[in-house]
Amino acid sequence: MASEVHVDGISNFDKALEDLKIKVEGASKSFVMLGGQVIADKAKAEFVGGTMPPPWQGPNFPHPTMHSGFLRNSIRVDAVVKTGAGWMSTTGPHSVYGRRIELGYTGTGSFPYYTTRPFPYLKPGLEKSKSALEDLFQRLVTTAQEA
Repeated sequence: MASEVHVDGISNFDKALEDLKIKVEGASKSFVMLGGQVIADKAKAEFVGGTMPPPWQGPNFPHPTMHSGFLRNSIRVDAVVKTGAGWMSTTGPHSVYGRRIELGYTGTGSFPYYTTRPFPYLKPGLEKSKSALEDLFQRLVTTAQEA
């Protein structure tokens, strides 16, 4: 007993899959760029104003103190690059002392090698960004799939 199956529309299906891959690729790049900016904005919000005169030793822990705004304003999204099947970006400060403020420093000797406590801003910014990142991802991917 011979059987035969005939399927129409395979080329249309293949084209639809390719179109979907292109749309999801664009949504992925948008998510990396916009998501990095969400993290940067939340990290910037961690800074509190400085009201004390130099040497600015205020009781702001765990928040970093903003006096000139240089460190806060140096936080941005950089290096959005394609990596294999996805996208990657770098979000962080561009000031030289940004790492020392975030993580603190254990040193010996005199200025600038004295021990300082950490005033984290990137890690709390990332943690506070999670729900916004989830919403952004859902919105971008849903839009890409429905288009």
